[in-house]
Amino acid sequence: MSKKKLNVFEFPKKFKDLPNSLNSYYIPEPEIILQGQIITINNFFKPDLCQDLIKSFETKLKLETTPLIKSKDYAARYNDRALVNDLKSADTLWQYMKQIFISNPYDDPQQHEVVDIFKSAKGLNPQLRIYRYTQGHHFGAHYDDSVICDVPPEGKSRGKTHWTLLIYLTGDDEFKGGGTIFYPDDGGETLNIHPFKGMALLHKHGDACLRHEAELVKKGAKWVLRSDVVFPM
Repeated sequence: MSKKKLNVFEFPKKFKDLPNSLNSYYIPEPEIILQGQIITINNFFKPDLCQDLIKSFETKLKLETTPLIKSKDYAARYNDRALVNDLKSADTLWQYMKQIFISNPYDDPQQHEVVDIFKSAKGLNPQLRIYRYTQGHHFGAHYDDSVICDVPPEGKSRGKTHWTLLIYLTGDDEFKGGGTIFYPDDGGETLNIHPFKGMALLHKHGDACLRHEAELVKKGAKWVLRSDVVFPM
C-alpha cells in the first residue's frame, strides 16, 4: 500500500504563539453538550488566527477533493482536504488546550468533569487534517475510529486516540448548512451543531463514537482543522 504524501507546511506565527496567548482575565470555557460524548469550547481560536490559518492553507497547501463515493463500508464524502504531519505543531496546540482544561476559574462541577476526562491524555495526533467544505460538499453519517499514533513532541512513545478534535475556522453566518449532526444511540433527539467561528468541538470516538455527519453546505465555505486526543495505550 502506498503511503499518503504529506505536505511540508509551516503554521503562522499566531498559531506558534498559542501557549502564551491566554489571558488570566479570560480563558475559553468548555461546555458539556452531551454527557461523556460532546464538549464545545467557544472562542477557542480568535478570529484573526482563524483568518491567518485559512490564508496559509489556501496559499501554501494543495487541497485535494475527495471523490464522491458511497459503499456499504464507507459513507459518501465530498470535500477538499489536506494532511500535515507535524509533531511540533500538534504539541503547540496541545499545550494551549491543556491550559484551558487545567485552568478552572469557575468553580463549576461541569468544568471539573472535563478536567477528569482529559487529565490522563498525552497529547494530540500529529496528523493534522485540514477540511474545506464549499457549496454541495458534505460527509455522510459515519463513525470515527480510534488510531494508534506517535505522541508529540518527539514521537518517542505511542498512544491511542479516543476523542476527535474539530476546530471550526469559519462559522456563524459565513456558511449556510454545514452543521455537525449527531445521532444519539438511545434514540434521543438529533443534535445539529452549527459552529461559531473559532469554536472547538470534542466528541468521543472509537467504540463509544456516536454516528454523525457533516451536513451539506448550501452556501459559503466551512473550514475545519482536525486532530484527535491521544491517551495511554
